[in-house]
Amino acid sequence: MAEALTKARSLLAETCQDPNKIPGAVLFAADRSGKTLLHEAAGVRQIGSSEPMSKDALFWMASCTKLLTAIAAIQLVEQGKLQLDSPIRQVLPEISELEKDYKTQTTLRHLLTHTAGQSYPFFNHEAEAYLAKNNLTPFGCKLASITGPLNAEPGTRWEYSTGIDWASRAVEKVSGMNLDAYFKKHIFEPLGIKNITLLPQTGIAGGVKSKLAGMNFRKKDATLEPIEHPIEMDESKQEILYGGAGAFGNAAEYCQVLVALMNEGTHPVTKGKILSPESVKDLMKDQLADEQLIKDLERPIPAAQPEFTNPLVMLEGVPKNWAFAGCKTPKGMPTGRSSQGVWWAGIANNYWFLDNENGVCGMIQTQILPFFDPYVVPLFFMQIEPELHQAVKSQ
Repeated sequence: MAEALTKARSLLAETCQDPNKIPGAVLFAADRSGKTLLHEAAGVRQIGSSEPMSKDALFWMASCTKLLTAIAAIQLVEQGKLQLDSPIRQVLPEISELEKDYKTQTTLRHLLTHTAGQSYPFFNHEAEAYLAKNNLTPFGCKLASITGPLNAEPGTRWEYSTGIDWASRAVEKVSGMNLDAYFKKHIFEPLGIKNITLLPQTGIAGGVKSKLAGMNFRKKDATLEPIEHPIEMDESKQEILYGGAGAFGNAAEYCQVLVALMNEGTHPVTKGKILSPESVKDLMKDQLADEQLIKDLERPIPAAQPEFTNPLVMLEGVPKNWAFAGCKTPKGMPTGRSSQGVWWAGIANNYWFLDNENGVCGMIQTQILPFFDPYVVPLFFMQIEPELHQAVKSQ
């Protein structure tokens, strides 16, 4: 165990020694018991800075927020306040405007599985054109940024999308709470989490900026330059809270959510319960049965906005499905991940995985654009993750 963890630490440190590979990162991993396996910080807070990265640094986690929204939505399904397969327009009448040219009415299941016919502008040229025409940005916290026209009949196409932002609006509507307050009361407090928030100025003591790692952009020549965070940081300008992209936080606390999920919804240390065992199964199971939807997961994803993403294919050659929690690998991976593995990411190159069979979870946090960075992805998934599986198997 010790040898595997030492190797993982060394891999992180070596990569961050060259600031034009990864200027700074935080790595955290835990086992099913909640024991910390690794908690490492390496490099600096931003390219060109001399300030060391710290373990408690905060990162814009972007789409890592989606897991939190999925948990919140399933909590409300448990309570009978939301239904997975009823038209979501019963809760959000305004979504009917998006559906007007289609026969199928959007459901919460569609929203949580990216099959609602919506898309993201950085992955879809038509969605990018809509934002450009309306002088919008993907992360400006404007309602109009998620109200672009559908590109497919709900239920007929898998495409990564803003659907979970609509799911989070349903959470707010039926709970009567804003999303940040809901997360705090129903997810964070039971797990002892104090430093994850969607409110950059008031969400945590001292505000997010006091601990926020700086953003970096990788240019075409592979070198990095410092840039500003692309998400709206002024709360007075936030029309909506993005349940799909709005959270800031640290890896150690985020992984407490993963630990709870590895224990049927109850954290082994805090004893806080966020979901029933049956709901955890629903959250984690494969949701795509239609062969065309599964094939969509193999489709090359374009870089419609290259300032935000590289073109990519998700885990090319690895069988995939989609769960409410994220991307499933139902036949495992060569890294040692089992068939019970699930993972996802944030656009600024944050990545997490959870393996419910092996009993291990982990997260790497960086602040690098564009997405699917050629250094971060192989470091975490192909080099560090195998060591984490080896560590828990040798305990």
